Amino acid sequence: MSSLRFAIPFLVLGALVNPVVAGDRGSGSAPLPEPVLTPLVLEVANRPIPVLGSDGRYHVAYELQLTNVTPLAATIQKVEVLDGEHVVQTLDLDQVASRLAVTARSSPPGSPLLGARQFGLVHLHLVFDREFDVPRRITHRLTVALAGVSAPGPPQTGGETRLAQPTDIVFDPPLKGDRFLAADGCCDSIRHVRAALGFNSGLYLSQRFAIDWERIDAQGRILVGSPANVTSYLIYGLPIYAVANARVSSTLDGLSDSPPGQLPAGLPITQVDGNHVVLDLGDGRFVLYAHMKKDSVRVRPGQRVRRGDVLGLVGSSGNSSEPHMHFHVMDGPSPLTSNGVPYTFRSFRSSQKGVSTAAFDHAALTGDPLPLEPVEGSSLRRWSLPLDLWVVDFP
Repeated sequence: MSSLRFAIPFLVLGALVNPVVAGDRGSGSAPLPEPVLTPLVLEVANRPIPVLGSDGRYHVAYELQLTNVTPLAATIQKVEVLDGEHVVQTLDLDQVASRLAVTARSSPPGSPLLGARQFGLVHLHLVFDREFDVPRRITHRLTVALAGVSAPGPPQTGGETRLAQPTDIVFDPPLKGDRFLAADGCCDSIRHVRAALGFNSGLYLSQRFAIDWERIDAQGRILVGSPANVTSYLIYGLPIYAVANARVSSTLDGLSDSPPGQLPAGLPITQVDGNHVVLDLGDGRFVLYAHMKKDSVRVRPGQRVRRGDVLGLVGSSGNSSEPHMHFHVMDGPSPLTSNGVPYTFRSFRSSQKGVSTAAFDHAALTGDPLPLEPVEGSSLRRWSLPLDLWVVDFP
Protein backbone atom coordinates (compact mmCIF):
# COMPACT_ATOMS: atom_id res chain seq x y z
CA MET A 1 0.00 0.00 0.00
CA SER A 2 2.69 2.51 0.89
CA SER A 3 4.58 2.02 -2.39
CA LEU A 4 1.44 2.83 -4.40
CA ARG A 5 0.77 5.94 -2.33
CA PHE A 6 4.24 7.36 -3.00
CA ALA A 7 3.99 6.52 -6.71
CA ILE A 8 0.87 8.60 -7.35
CA PRO A 9 2.55 12.06 -7.61
CA PHE A 10 4.95 10.72 -10.25
CA LEU A 11 2.04 9.21 -12.18
CA VAL A 12 0.22 12.55 -12.02
CA LEU A 13 3.20 14.50 -13.34
CA GLY A 14 3.74 12.09 -16.18
CA ALA A 15 0.12 12.19 -17.23
CA LEU A 16 -0.01 15.97 -17.12
CA VAL A 17 2.93 16.28 -19.47
CA ASN A 18 2.01 13.34 -21.73
CA PRO A 19 -1.75 12.78 -21.50
CA VAL A 20 -3.20 9.53 -22.77
CA VAL A 21 -5.18 9.81 -26.01
CA ALA A 22 -8.64 8.28 -26.15
CA GLY A 23 -8.69 4.85 -27.73
CA ASP A 24 -11.15 2.35 -29.21
CA ARG A 25 -12.85 0.19 -26.58
CA GLY A 26 -13.68 -2.53 -29.08
CA SER A 27 -16.21 -3.24 -31.81
CA GLY A 28 -19.87 -2.63 -31.18
CA SER A 29 -19.45 0.34 -28.84
CA ALA A 30 -18.45 3.96 -29.26
CA PRO A 31 -15.01 4.83 -27.94
CA LEU A 32 -15.00 6.47 -24.55
CA PRO A 33 -12.70 9.40 -23.88
CA GLU A 34 -9.81 8.30 -21.74
CA PRO A 35 -9.59 10.16 -18.42
CA VAL A 36 -6.87 12.78 -18.54
CA LEU A 37 -5.25 14.03 -15.35
CA THR A 38 -5.29 17.83 -15.07
CA PRO A 39 -3.54 20.01 -12.50
CA LEU A 40 -6.51 22.26 -11.74
CA VAL A 41 -10.15 21.60 -10.97
CA LEU A 42 -12.34 24.28 -12.57
CA GLU A 43 -15.85 25.26 -11.51
CA VAL A 44 -18.30 28.13 -11.88
CA ALA A 45 -20.43 27.71 -8.77
CA ASN A 46 -22.83 30.60 -9.40
CA ARG A 47 -24.60 30.85 -12.73
CA PRO A 48 -23.64 34.20 -14.30
CA ILE A 49 -26.45 36.70 -14.87
CA PRO A 50 -25.84 39.42 -17.50
CA VAL A 51 -26.90 42.98 -16.81
CA LEU A 52 -27.26 46.04 -19.01
CA GLY A 53 -24.79 48.64 -17.75
CA SER A 54 -25.12 52.40 -17.86
CA ASP A 55 -22.67 52.37 -20.78
CA GLY A 56 -25.28 50.62 -22.94
CA ARG A 57 -23.39 47.31 -22.98
CA TYR A 58 -24.08 43.98 -21.32
CA HIS A 59 -21.82 42.99 -18.44
CA VAL A 60 -21.22 39.51 -17.01
CA ALA A 61 -19.33 39.44 -13.69
CA TYR A 62 -18.60 36.04 -12.15
CA GLU A 63 -15.87 33.87 -10.60
CA LEU A 64 -14.00 30.86 -11.93
CA GLN A 65 -13.07 28.67 -8.96
CA LEU A 66 -9.68 26.95 -9.20
CA THR A 67 -8.29 24.16 -7.05
CA ASN A 68 -4.71 23.00 -7.56
CA VAL A 69 -4.84 19.25 -6.84
CA THR A 70 -1.11 18.67 -7.36
CA PRO A 71 1.73 18.87 -4.82
CA LEU A 72 3.40 21.52 -7.03
CA ALA A 73 2.84 25.25 -7.40
CA ALA A 74 0.97 26.13 -10.59
CA THR A 75 1.50 29.28 -12.66
CA ILE A 76 -1.60 30.17 -14.65
CA GLN A 77 -0.15 31.57 -17.85
CA LYS A 78 -3.37 32.17 -19.76
CA VAL A 79 -7.12 32.03 -19.26
CA GLU A 80 -9.46 31.95 -22.25
CA VAL A 81 -13.24 32.21 -22.06
CA LEU A 82 -14.86 30.25 -24.88
CA ASP A 83 -18.23 30.35 -26.59
CA GLY A 84 -17.95 27.03 -28.41
CA GLU A 85 -14.74 27.42 -30.39
CA HIS A 86 -14.92 31.22 -30.34
CA VAL A 87 -12.64 32.98 -27.84
CA VAL A 88 -14.70 35.60 -26.01
CA GLN A 89 -11.93 36.87 -23.73
CA THR A 90 -8.24 36.15 -23.16
CA LEU A 91 -6.31 36.98 -20.00
CA ASP A 92 -2.53 36.93 -20.32
CA LEU A 93 -0.10 36.31 -17.47
CA ASP A 94 -0.29 39.84 -16.06
CA GLN A 95 -4.06 40.00 -16.40
CA VAL A 96 -4.44 36.68 -14.61
CA ALA A 97 -2.23 38.01 -11.82
CA SER A 98 -4.47 41.07 -11.40
CA ARG A 99 -7.64 38.96 -11.20
CA LEU A 100 -6.53 35.90 -9.22
CA ALA A 101 -7.45 35.90 -5.53
CA VAL A 102 -6.27 33.22 -3.11
CA THR A 103 -6.70 32.86 0.64
CA ALA A 104 -3.00 32.84 1.53
CA ARG A 105 0.10 32.71 -0.59
CA SER A 106 3.84 32.69 -0.21
CA SER A 107 4.12 34.95 -3.25
CA PRO A 108 3.07 38.62 -3.09
CA PRO A 109 -0.39 39.81 -4.19
CA GLY A 110 -0.75 40.28 -7.91
CA SER A 111 0.81 36.93 -8.78
CA PRO A 112 -0.51 34.31 -11.24
CA LEU A 113 0.70 31.56 -8.88
CA LEU A 114 -1.62 29.03 -7.26
CA GLY A 115 0.20 27.09 -4.57
CA ALA A 116 0.20 23.33 -4.05
CA ARG A 117 -3.24 22.09 -2.94
CA GLN A 118 -4.48 25.69 -2.96
CA PHE A 119 -7.86 27.17 -3.85
CA GLY A 120 -8.35 30.46 -5.69
CA LEU A 121 -10.81 32.57 -7.66
CA VAL A 122 -10.31 34.26 -11.00
CA HIS A 123 -12.68 37.23 -11.08
CA LEU A 124 -13.91 37.58 -14.64
CA HIS A 125 -15.76 40.40 -16.33
CA LEU A 126 -17.12 39.94 -19.86
CA VAL A 127 -18.58 42.82 -21.87
CA PHE A 128 -20.85 42.55 -24.92
CA ASP A 129 -22.18 45.33 -27.15
CA ARG A 130 -25.61 43.74 -27.66
CA GLU A 131 -27.81 41.26 -25.83
CA PHE A 132 -27.67 39.13 -28.99
CA ASP A 133 -23.90 38.78 -28.53
CA VAL A 134 -24.15 37.31 -25.01
CA PRO A 135 -23.39 33.56 -25.28
CA ARG A 136 -25.79 30.96 -23.92
CA ARG A 137 -22.97 28.79 -22.61
CA ILE A 138 -19.29 29.36 -21.88
CA THR A 139 -16.31 27.26 -20.90
CA HIS A 140 -12.73 28.03 -19.95
CA ARG A 141 -9.35 26.99 -21.34
CA LEU A 142 -6.26 27.40 -19.14
CA THR A 143 -2.57 27.12 -19.87
CA VAL A 144 -0.79 26.03 -16.71
CA ALA A 145 2.90 25.52 -15.88
CA LEU A 146 3.85 23.38 -12.88
CA ALA A 147 6.95 24.11 -10.84
CA GLY A 148 9.73 21.68 -11.69
CA VAL A 149 8.13 20.55 -14.96
CA SER A 150 10.14 21.64 -17.97
CA ALA A 151 7.24 22.62 -20.20
CA PRO A 152 3.58 23.53 -19.68
CA GLY A 153 1.17 20.71 -20.28
CA PRO A 154 -1.50 21.00 -22.97
CA PRO A 155 -4.25 23.53 -22.21
CA GLN A 156 -7.03 22.15 -20.02
CA THR A 157 -10.67 22.99 -20.59
CA GLY A 158 -13.43 23.07 -17.99
CA GLY A 159 -15.68 25.23 -15.84
CA GLU A 160 -18.53 25.00 -18.32
CA THR A 161 -21.65 26.94 -17.36
CA ARG A 162 -24.87 28.22 -18.87
CA LEU A 163 -25.55 31.95 -18.66
CA ALA A 164 -28.90 33.11 -17.33
CA GLN A 165 -31.07 35.56 -19.20
CA PRO A 166 -30.23 39.22 -18.45
CA THR A 167 -31.62 40.28 -15.10
CA ASP A 168 -35.29 41.22 -15.01
CA ILE A 169 -35.01 43.16 -11.74
CA VAL A 170 -36.03 46.80 -12.33
CA PHE A 171 -36.11 49.27 -9.44
CA ASP A 172 -37.22 52.76 -8.61
CA PRO A 173 -34.39 54.85 -7.07
CA PRO A 174 -33.23 54.23 -3.48
CA LEU A 175 -32.30 57.92 -3.19
CA LYS A 176 -33.77 61.06 -4.72
CA GLY A 177 -31.92 64.05 -6.11
CA ASP A 178 -28.84 64.92 -8.13
CA ARG A 179 -25.15 63.97 -8.15
CA PHE A 180 -25.13 60.61 -6.42
CA LEU A 181 -21.86 58.71 -6.88
CA ALA A 182 -21.95 54.93 -7.47
CA ALA A 183 -18.76 54.04 -5.61
CA ASP A 184 -17.11 50.60 -5.66
CA GLY A 185 -19.65 49.33 -8.18
CA CYS A 186 -19.76 46.93 -11.11
CA CYS A 187 -17.66 45.43 -12.45
CA ASP A 188 -13.89 45.81 -11.97
CA SER A 189 -13.67 47.50 -8.59
CA ILE A 190 -12.27 45.30 -5.84
CA ARG A 191 -13.97 46.00 -2.51
CA HIS A 192 -17.38 44.60 -3.42
CA VAL A 193 -16.95 42.54 -6.59
CA ARG A 194 -14.17 40.49 -5.02
CA ALA A 195 -15.48 40.25 -1.45
CA ALA A 196 -15.91 36.46 -1.33
CA LEU A 197 -16.22 35.16 2.23
CA GLY A 198 -16.64 31.78 3.90
CA PHE A 199 -19.63 31.34 6.23
CA ASN A 200 -21.23 28.19 7.61
CA SER A 201 -18.89 26.01 5.53
CA GLY A 202 -19.93 27.74 2.31
CA LEU A 203 -18.42 30.38 0.01
CA TYR A 204 -20.55 33.46 -0.64
CA LEU A 205 -20.21 36.73 -2.53
CA SER A 206 -23.24 38.75 -1.55
CA GLN A 207 -21.70 42.07 -2.63
CA ARG A 208 -20.99 41.07 -6.24
CA PHE A 209 -23.13 43.97 -7.57
CA ALA A 210 -23.13 46.23 -4.52
CA ILE A 211 -22.81 50.02 -4.67
CA ASP A 212 -21.72 52.43 -1.93
CA TRP A 213 -23.75 55.53 -2.71
CA GLU A 214 -22.16 58.90 -1.93
CA ARG A 215 -23.21 62.39 -2.95
CA ILE A 216 -21.08 65.16 -4.43
CA ASP A 217 -21.72 68.86 -4.87
CA ALA A 218 -21.27 70.94 -8.02
CA GLN A 219 -17.51 71.17 -7.28
CA GLY A 220 -17.19 67.39 -6.93
CA ARG A 221 -16.80 67.42 -3.13
CA ILE A 222 -18.08 64.47 -1.06
CA LEU A 223 -17.89 66.50 2.14
CA VAL A 224 -17.72 70.13 3.12
CA GLY A 225 -16.15 70.80 6.51
CA SER A 226 -14.15 68.59 8.84
CA PRO A 227 -13.65 64.99 7.60
CA ALA A 228 -13.95 63.89 11.24
CA ASN A 229 -17.58 65.01 11.42
CA VAL A 230 -20.24 62.73 9.87
CA THR A 231 -22.50 65.74 9.23
CA SER A 232 -19.88 67.17 6.84
CA TYR A 233 -20.72 64.46 4.31
CA LEU A 234 -23.33 65.58 1.81
CA ILE A 235 -25.23 62.30 1.83
CA TYR A 236 -25.54 62.08 5.62
CA GLY A 237 -29.10 62.07 6.92
CA LEU A 238 -30.80 61.85 3.50
CA PRO A 239 -33.94 59.70 3.22
CA ILE A 240 -33.63 56.15 1.86
CA TYR A 241 -36.53 54.82 -0.21
CA ALA A 242 -38.02 51.40 -0.96
CA VAL A 243 -37.09 50.49 -4.54
CA ALA A 244 -40.07 48.15 -4.99
CA ASN A 245 -43.19 46.84 -3.33
CA ALA A 246 -41.91 44.33 -0.80
CA ARG A 247 -42.13 42.81 2.66
CA VAL A 248 -39.60 43.78 5.32
CA SER A 249 -37.53 40.67 6.03
CA SER A 250 -35.29 42.00 8.83
CA THR A 251 -34.01 45.19 10.41
CA LEU A 252 -31.40 46.40 12.88
CA ASP A 253 -31.29 49.77 14.59
CA GLY A 254 -29.69 51.44 17.62
CA LEU A 255 -26.03 51.40 16.58
CA SER A 256 -24.03 54.63 16.67
CA ASP A 257 -22.18 56.04 13.68
CA SER A 258 -18.64 54.79 13.21
CA PRO A 259 -16.09 57.64 13.25
CA PRO A 260 -15.01 58.66 9.71
CA GLY A 261 -11.50 58.05 8.44
CA GLN A 262 -11.03 54.32 8.99
CA LEU A 263 -12.97 51.11 9.43
CA PRO A 264 -13.81 50.26 13.06
CA ALA A 265 -11.78 47.51 14.75
CA GLY A 266 -13.19 44.46 16.51
CA LEU A 267 -16.71 44.82 15.13
CA PRO A 268 -18.95 41.76 15.73
CA ILE A 269 -19.99 40.02 12.53
CA THR A 270 -23.63 40.75 13.35
CA GLN A 271 -22.92 44.50 13.21
CA VAL A 272 -20.93 44.82 9.98
CA ASP A 273 -23.93 46.19 8.07
CA GLY A 274 -24.73 48.59 10.88
CA ASN A 275 -28.32 49.74 11.14
CA HIS A 276 -29.99 48.18 8.14
CA VAL A 277 -33.13 46.99 6.38
CA VAL A 278 -33.57 43.85 4.26
CA LEU A 279 -36.58 43.76 1.90
CA ASP A 280 -38.04 40.53 0.54
CA LEU A 281 -38.96 41.05 -3.12
CA GLY A 282 -40.28 37.54 -3.61
CA ASP A 283 -38.92 34.85 -5.94
CA GLY A 284 -35.91 34.41 -3.66
CA ARG A 285 -34.62 37.95 -4.11
CA PHE A 286 -33.77 40.34 -1.29
CA VAL A 287 -32.46 43.93 -1.04
CA LEU A 288 -30.05 45.20 1.61
CA TYR A 289 -29.78 48.85 2.68
CA ALA A 290 -26.89 49.21 5.13
CA HIS A 291 -25.13 51.73 7.46
CA MET A 292 -28.21 53.76 8.37
CA LYS A 293 -28.30 56.54 10.96
CA LYS A 294 -29.02 55.51 14.54
CA ASP A 295 -32.73 55.36 15.46
CA SER A 296 -33.76 56.25 11.91
CA VAL A 297 -35.16 52.88 10.72
CA ARG A 298 -38.89 53.42 10.15
CA VAL A 299 -40.05 49.88 9.30
CA ARG A 300 -40.31 46.57 11.15
CA PRO A 301 -40.01 42.91 10.08
CA GLY A 302 -43.15 41.59 8.42
CA GLN A 303 -44.34 45.04 7.38
CA ARG A 304 -45.41 45.62 3.79
CA VAL A 305 -43.87 48.61 2.04
CA ARG A 306 -44.57 50.23 -1.29
CA ARG A 307 -41.98 51.65 -3.63
CA GLY A 308 -41.10 55.17 -2.61
CA ASP A 309 -41.77 54.61 1.09
CA VAL A 310 -39.07 56.00 3.39
CA LEU A 311 -37.15 53.21 5.15
CA GLY A 312 -34.65 55.26 7.14
CA LEU A 313 -31.84 57.79 6.85
CA VAL A 314 -28.26 57.56 5.54
CA GLY A 315 -25.67 57.17 8.28
CA SER A 316 -22.28 55.64 8.98
CA SER A 317 -23.00 52.74 11.36
CA GLY A 318 -21.28 49.35 11.21
CA ASN A 319 -18.26 48.59 9.05
CA SER A 320 -18.12 52.03 7.50
CA SER A 321 -15.27 54.50 7.05
CA GLU A 322 -17.53 57.44 6.15
CA PRO A 323 -21.24 58.11 5.69
CA HIS A 324 -22.74 56.32 2.69
CA MET A 325 -25.61 54.04 1.74
CA HIS A 326 -24.56 50.50 0.90
CA PHE A 327 -27.05 48.82 -1.45
CA HIS A 328 -27.07 45.32 -2.91
CA VAL A 329 -29.43 42.59 -4.10
CA MET A 330 -28.98 38.94 -3.11
CA ASP A 331 -30.51 35.50 -3.55
CA GLY A 332 -31.24 34.93 0.16
CA PRO A 333 -32.35 36.83 3.28
CA SER A 334 -28.91 36.98 4.92
CA PRO A 335 -26.66 39.89 3.89
CA LEU A 336 -23.67 37.57 4.36
CA THR A 337 -24.70 34.00 3.50
CA SER A 338 -26.20 34.85 0.11
CA ASN A 339 -24.91 35.53 -3.39
CA GLY A 340 -25.27 38.87 -5.13
CA VAL A 341 -27.38 39.24 -8.26
CA PRO A 342 -27.54 42.17 -10.68
CA TYR A 343 -30.40 44.65 -10.99
CA THR A 344 -31.30 47.79 -12.92
CA PHE A 345 -32.96 51.13 -12.29
CA ARG A 346 -35.93 52.26 -14.35
CA SER A 347 -34.36 55.57 -15.31
CA PHE A 348 -31.68 58.04 -14.29
CA ARG A 349 -29.41 60.60 -15.88
CA SER A 350 -25.63 60.53 -16.01
CA SER A 351 -23.01 62.36 -18.05
CA GLN A 352 -19.88 62.07 -15.84
CA LYS A 353 -17.93 59.61 -13.73
CA GLY A 354 -15.05 59.71 -11.27
CA VAL A 355 -11.62 59.15 -12.79
CA SER A 356 -10.39 56.42 -10.42
CA THR A 357 -10.92 54.63 -7.12
CA ALA A 358 -7.73 56.22 -5.76
CA ALA A 359 -9.12 59.68 -6.54
CA PHE A 360 -12.41 58.75 -4.87
CA ASP A 361 -10.62 57.53 -1.72
CA HIS A 362 -8.67 60.77 -1.53
CA ALA A 363 -11.81 62.88 -1.97
CA ALA A 364 -13.67 60.90 0.72
CA LEU A 365 -10.85 61.37 3.22
CA THR A 366 -9.95 64.99 2.59
CA GLY A 367 -12.90 66.82 1.09
CA ASP A 368 -10.91 67.70 -2.01
CA PRO A 369 -12.99 67.67 -5.22
CA LEU A 370 -13.21 64.35 -7.06
CA PRO A 371 -11.92 64.75 -10.64
CA LEU A 372 -14.59 63.79 -13.15
CA GLU A 373 -14.56 62.79 -16.79
CA PRO A 374 -17.40 62.66 -19.37
CA VAL A 375 -19.18 59.46 -20.35
CA GLU A 376 -20.45 58.74 -23.84
CA GLY A 377 -24.04 58.79 -25.02
CA SER A 378 -27.24 60.51 -24.01
CA SER A 379 -27.48 61.52 -20.38
CA LEU A 380 -30.78 59.63 -20.00
CA ARG A 381 -30.21 55.98 -19.03
CA ARG A 382 -33.04 53.44 -18.85
CA TRP A 383 -33.32 49.97 -17.35
CA SER A 384 -29.63 49.77 -16.57
CA LEU A 385 -27.14 49.44 -13.71
CA PRO A 386 -24.92 52.45 -12.90
CA LEU A 387 -21.31 51.37 -13.32
CA ASP A 388 -18.44 52.11 -10.97
CA LEU A 389 -18.00 55.78 -10.08
CA TRP A 390 -20.76 57.03 -12.39
CA VAL A 391 -22.47 60.22 -11.17
CA VAL A 392 -26.24 59.70 -11.21
CA ASP A 393 -29.22 62.05 -11.08
CA PHE A 394 -32.28 60.20 -9.75
CA PRO A 395 -35.78 61.55 -10.44
